[in-house]
Amino acid sequence: MKKLVLSIVLLAGCLYTAQAGSSALNRVMPVLQKNNRTDAENQKVLQLFRTSKNPEIVFAAGASLVKTPPAKVQQPALFSILMRSSDALRQTFAAVIITAMGEVYEELTPVLQEALSGKDPVLRAYAAAAYAIIKPQDTSHTQDIVRLYIFDPAFASRAMNVLNGTEKSPFKALKKESASADEQVRAAAATWLGTLHSSDSAKQLLKMAKKETSPTVQAAIATGLAAQRENTLSEVAAGLGKKYTTPYANTCALALGFMTGNAVEILRQNLTGKNTQAHINASRAAAYMANVLSNPDAFAYSSDRAFDIHLLKSLIAPLKTLANSGTPDEQTYAQNALRQIEKLME
Repeated sequence: MKKLVLSIVLLAGCLYTAQAGSSALNRVMPVLQKNNRTDAENQKVLQLFRTSKNPEIVFAAGASLVKTPPAKVQQPALFSILMRSSDALRQTFAAVIITAMGEVYEELTPVLQEALSGKDPVLRAYAAAAYAIIKPQDTSHTQDIVRLYIFDPAFASRAMNVLNGTEKSPFKALKKESASADEQVRAAAATWLGTLHSSDSAKQLLKMAKKETSPTVQAAIATGLAAQRENTLSEVAAGLGKKYTTPYANTCALALGFMTGNAVEILRQNLTGKNTQAHINASRAAAYMANVLSNPDAFAYSSDRAFDIHLLKSLIAPLKTLANSGTPDEQTYAQNALRQIEKLME
C-alpha cells in the first residue's frame, strides 16, 4: 500500500529533515517504493544507502532494504559499513538490514543498543525489532516494536513472533501498548489489533474508541473496527446514537464509512429514525463513506466499488429530507454528505 510510500516519507522526515535534499529524495523514490525489485534495482538502492551524503536518502534507502533485503552476497558490504563508517545512522540500518536478511549475529547488539538510547523514535523502532530477534529474552523494547508496525508490518511481526516465543498472538502486548501515552504507538497498536480478527481484539478496539481523542488514533481504530465488522458492526452501529460531539460517536461514524456498502442499510435506518444524534452521525458516516470510495485506495475497503457507490447513492433521498427539514445541525451534516456523494459521482 501506500504503506511503503507513507513509511518512507515519514521515516525521512522523522529526524533528518534536510530541506535541500527533498528533490533528491523524490528522484529516487520510484525505486525505493518498489516491492519487487530486480537484483540490479536492489543493488542501486544498496549503493544509495552506502554512498549518499543525504541523510534523508540514507534513512529511506535503509528502510526500503529492510522491507526488501538485498541478496546474501551483499552481506560483506553491509558488515564493511558497520566496521568502517562513522555515520551512526548508516551503521544502525546496516545492522538492521543484516538481521532482516535472516541471520542472527550477536556482534550486532552493541550498535543496536546504541540506537535504542537515541532520540529518533522510528530509528529506535527498527533497532528494537532487530535487537528482539537477536536477544528475545529482553522484552523491554516492545513499545518500539509496536511503533514499527506503522512503517514495516512484516519486520515488526517477525520481531514480535520471536519475542513472544510460545505466545500464539501479539494481543497481550498490543493491549498494553494501546494505552500508551505515545499517540503513534496507540495508532500502531490499533492498526495491528485490526488484523487479528478475534473477539478479544475487537473488544479492545471498542474500548479504545470510547476514550480516544486523537484524530490520528481514531482513524486507526476506525479502520481496525471496519476490518473486523463481523465482531464490531452491532456495537459500532449503536454508537451512532451517542451525542455527535463526542469522539466516540465520530470514531463509530468513521468506522462505518470504512465498512462501505456493508454499512449502508444501517445508515439508512439511522437516517430515517427518530434520534437526532443518529441522524447527524449517520450523515457524517455517509460523508466519510463517499470519501473512502473516492480514494484511489478504495479497493482496500471495498470488494466492489461500483456496487458500493450504487448503494451509497440510495441514501440521497433520506439525506435530502434532513437537509431540507432537519434541525440546523442535521441540515449541516446532511448537506455535507450530499456534497461528498455528488463529488464522488462527478
